[in-house]
Amino acid sequence: MHNINSQDYLYWRLVYELVTKHRFRIINLYDHGEVWLQRMEWREKNILRLVRDDINWGNYLVRDMANVTRVIDLYKQQSYSKKADFYNIFVSTYPPVDDWEYRVDNRNNVRIVLIEQTNWEQEIERLFKLLNLPSPEVKSWFSDMVDPTELINRLRQTEKNRKKAENDLLFAKKPFLTYVLVVINLIMFLLLELVGSGSTDLSTLIKFGAKYNSAILEGDWWRFITPMFLHIGFLHLLMNTLALYYLGISVERIYGTWRFLILYFAAGITGGVASFAFTTQVSAGASGAIFGCFGALLYFGVVHPSLFLRSMGWNVIVVLGINLAFGFLVPMVDNSAHIGGLIGGFLASAIVHLPNHKKSLRQAAAFLLFSVILGASLAYGFYYSDQKEDPLVVGQLSQQLIEDGNYEKANQLLSEVVQANGEVPPEILFLLSYTEIKLGQNEKAIPLLETVVEEKNDFHEAYYNLALLYLDKGDYEKAKASINKALEIKPYEGDYKALATEIEKIK
Repeated sequence: MHNINSQDYLYWRLVYELVTKHRFRIINLYDHGEVWLQRMEWREKNILRLVRDDINWGNYLVRDMANVTRVIDLYKQQSYSKKADFYNIFVSTYPPVDDWEYRVDNRNNVRIVLIEQTNWEQEIERLFKLLNLPSPEVKSWFSDMVDPTELINRLRQTEKNRKKAENDLLFAKKPFLTYVLVVINLIMFLLLELVGSGSTDLSTLIKFGAKYNSAILEGDWWRFITPMFLHIGFLHLLMNTLALYYLGISVERIYGTWRFLILYFAAGITGGVASFAFTTQVSAGASGAIFGCFGALLYFGVVHPSLFLRSMGWNVIVVLGINLAFGFLVPMVDNSAHIGGLIGGFLASAIVHLPNHKKSLRQAAAFLLFSVILGASLAYGFYYSDQKEDPLVVGQLSQQLIEDGNYEKANQLLSEVVQANGEVPPEILFLLSYTEIKLGQNEKAIPLLETVVEEKNDFHEAYYNLALLYLDKGDYEKAKASINKALEIKPYEGDYKALATEIEKIK
């Protein structure tokens, strides 16, 4: 192996070894002897430039590294290449006749490997060790030598076959269910707006199937499913519809319609169960199922890490991270449903797996883990979590009942939440006092209102109602003091002025 042809063969055989046995992908391949390869895995991210040229002087390497540095800077602008290790590999007949190492500008920390006829075994072994690959049997490469042109053709065919296989993975199926789900969400939103009292009305949402813990505890198990198709306001609908459209299409193309159906509902249900177990607020939306789509794409990344990172990986991870962070920072966002849906979607994807993939043990383990998590969450929600009514939710429901004239039901709800929670916001006590007044229980209303103004001394409506009640009792001094306090807070309120005048006349 002491001639140029041998070095040409060694060069192309090295490229062939990396591509066919170690799954490196071809970025660029030039017949004259320059190839760019990449390997994008979760733990290993490498970009290799391999050059076949006879290097006589160190100036060649100095100029070459200057040019390569500019190319590497462009590669690093791509998100998936930022943390990659770069290698510049030369296959030459002889080493340069002068020193070159100290003259090379290597600010990007590019590893340089110079393979020539006196060190080829040691340098190839060192290269493979740097790449965390098993050392090849380099001498065996020469037992069945073929023309380098044949190797080049094989490399191009290998890359062509891989691209076709990847295209088949990413675009295996035509989306259909995604469009159906979008239409269902739009129809349900219109029903909330037209048939009910609006999509932001709490009683309407509960009536149409929003997640409401009290109703679930009474047997409405279907509320783990129906919230996926309800949205609270147009902006909520718009954001979830856009997310479902883009994520759903990608997931359905990869997994196929029936697998997408299973993982979408599995994620939505686990999101609903997590919300039931860990939050008491009324909630609705397809967010849990949509986060399940994120989980499905992450599982695809586990099975095909290189393709995932090169095609969509960092975009998915960044958008997912932003959404999770937003959920933790904004109090009204049901992050329990999001995280539950993410986990449920990931595990459901492992259960159904990808088309034409079969991993029975992994699928069985995923099914077992999914069942344990779902069962444990349900048990916790039903038997161990503090499922007290959320006072704010009860307040909203009671406000709607009061507007509808159903004072007895409102009084019952408010009384129960006060007894269960002990300390409640003054607004809840004010609503309870109002229902007591409407039910003719003025004596019960007075201490409630006194507690309200003690806890919130700028609650002018409470002072006004107290003045009315004191006046009805004939306690004019307290009535006068209460209405004066209301006027201090809101001096131009006509009803307050009229009541103050009436009290003065009576005195």
